[in-house]
Amino acid sequence: EAIATTYLEADAASVTFSGISGSYEHLQLRMSLRSKDSGVGGYWGNIKIRFNGDSSGVYSFFAMLGGDPLGAGSNTAQVVKYAADAGYAQAGYASNDLHNAADYTSGVIDILDYADDGNKNTTMMSSVGHTGTNPAVYLGSGLWVDTDDVTSVTVLCDGGLWRGSEFTLYGIQE
Repeated sequence: EAIATTYLEADAASVTFSGISGSYEHLQLRMSLRSKDSGVGGYWGNIKIRFNGDSSGVYSFFAMLGGDPLGAGSNTAQVVKYAADAGYAQAGYASNDLHNAADYTSGVIDILDYADDGNKNTTMMSSVGHTGTNPAVYLGSGLWVDTDDVTSVTVLCDGGLWRGSEFTLYGIQE
């Protein structure tokens, strides 16, 4: 069931879905976005996820990246692992201003057991990819090391998000 959709009519620093009820089994965030961050080798911006506004170092994540991620012409895969001090879980890499303006990144993030009555930490799985300059696919998983129910989800990139980015949050029942 679609909970909420946000379409950016203007550039924005981030997008937040708040007041999320605990009435679903899982959440799914579908997105189409461009980043204003030219972070990774200048080719992509980091897509970051925060739960409940928590920017402390209680996240960890792991990812596999395939394609031509840094423009080396090698089409080699990379593995990325981050320690739990980042203040966010990375959910992929987004097209940025070095890409054609029509090249938006698409992605799906599953947020599993987000309202589990304080019994366990929240995990997420992400699948993100884009075409154009340095096409790539990103498959990752993340962990929010906190047993609070997730009541808000924020998507951000260091330089912000371009106008035209769109996000829809779904509630999934099993």
